[in-house]
Amino acid sequence: MRMKWKSLAACVLVASSCLAAAPALAAAPQSNKEVAVAFFQMMFQERDVEEAVRRYVGPNYTQHNPYMRDGVGPMLDFFPRYFEQHPQAIVDIKCVIAEGDLVMIHNLWRDSPEDRGQAVVDIFRVENGKIVEHWDVSQEIPENPANKNGMF
Repeated sequence: MRMKWKSLAACVLVASSCLAAAPALAAAPQSNKEVAVAFFQMMFQERDVEEAVRRYVGPNYTQHNPYMRDGVGPMLDFFPRYFEQHPQAIVDIKCVIAEGDLVMIHNLWRDSPEDRGQAVVDIFRVENGKIVEHWDVSQEIPENPANKNGMF
């Protein structure tokens, strides 16, 4: 019985030290989440592309989207023209998840209000308050889905 109490006491000490450290660990993902969401809103909802890149993207930005070249230059070239050609484009954030230096934004991207759109997941890696890496995957929203659950 005495051994069980010692084990229990040791577990309680370990757990309490982990809980005491938890706020410090949680601060980084929260601030990374704030950086990624602020960038996303400024870039895609407010359409202030230059300011979003200047404020939130690191100079050595790595792009994993196979249709976009590496670095910040391609974003600065592409998105102002895209928004000019699609003035009614709508991007709605549906869910945001942050863990460590990674932030995932699940969003609905539509070229116009009539468009069913795409379900998109953007993943950003944040380092020292700047987005330094990006991945994304997208899926067309079908007209006749096999289930009624929706994509969000």
